[in-house]
Formats: sequence, structure tokens, C-alpha cells
Amino acid sequence: MSVYYPGCNTTIPDPTCSDCPTKELGGVRSLWLQKDTFAFSDITDVAEWQAAINNKDVYVFPKTRGSMEQAETESPGFGDQSTNVDGYDFTINAFEPNFTENIDFWNAIKKSNNYKVGYRTETKVFLSDDACGIIPKAPVGEDIKMAVVWNLVFKFSQEDYPTASDIPVTVFDRCVAV
Repeated sequence: MSVYYPGCNTTIPDPTCSDCPTKELGGVRSLWLQKDTFAFSDITDVAEWQAAINNKDVYVFPKTRGSMEQAETESPGFGDQSTNVDGYDFTINAFEPNFTENIDFWNAIKKSNNYKVGYRTETKVFLSDDACGIIPKAPVGEDIKMAVVWNLVFKFSQEDYPTASDIPVTVFDRCVAV
């Protein structure tokens, strides 16, 4: 009897090829934290966002700057394959300007283990699959003209790259009062 390894039975979508691809410009321009027990029915629905903000299921930081990096996680492969890609470890490094106003918030939420992190690029939003680790920092430089801002680090791991969704119109335009 012979042994046959068919590989993972995965449906692979057709790739897209365009001479004029749509470019998505980078920068972590906005952030949000979302309780891991909450899920949007339609992440583009502004009324749903407002309800989630009012219920404190979501905290929005409309004006940030930063970046997101990922590193692959691998396990040993078999046969001629030296490794298998199991997923990714993601790190978001972002800056948020409301230093003194948010000291109590960041001190409290860093202890929580039940918030996913979402971020916005030019025209898309992305959300982690699982809860993230939150590391708030507020370094004080020696430049007396430099503002103290939050340097926020969010870490999460998941199998695939976060899915892109369209930005909910007006949600990230300004601060929203709760």
C-alpha cells in the first residue's frame, strides 16, 4: 500500500493582476480597541460604531501615527520542506497625543487581556483576530520643546494577515465623546 500526502485541502482564490493596481498608502493613522466579546455585523456601519462606542465595547483613537510589523512563526517541515509557516507575530507601534488626559485609561487597560486592536491605513481598516497585549509608554525627551505623547505597543499573534475592510465614514474624523 502506498502513502499519499495530498497537502492541506484549501481553496485558493485566483490572484489579481493589474497594470494599474490600487495603491494603499501606509501609516497607522487611527487605532481602536475592541472587546473580544464584541463583533461588528457590518464594520462599515457608522451607527453600529456609535452604539459600540457608547456601550464601551470600542475605544477609538482617531489621530495617531505609527507602523505595523510582522514576523513569521514557523515550525519544522518534513521531507524537502525545511519549515512550515504557522502564522505571524504582529507588533503595532503607534503614537497618541493625549498624554495627561489618558494616563488613567492606559494604566488600566494595559492590565486587560480582552481587547482586540484595530488600525486604519489610508482607506482600509484591519482588526486582530484575538486579544492583544498592550504596552503603553510615555518617554520624556530632554528637548524642552518636545511634547510628551503616548508610545503604544500592541502585540498579537494569528495565523493569517488581518482582513481589510472599507473605512466606516466619519468614525475616524474626530474624537467622539462617550
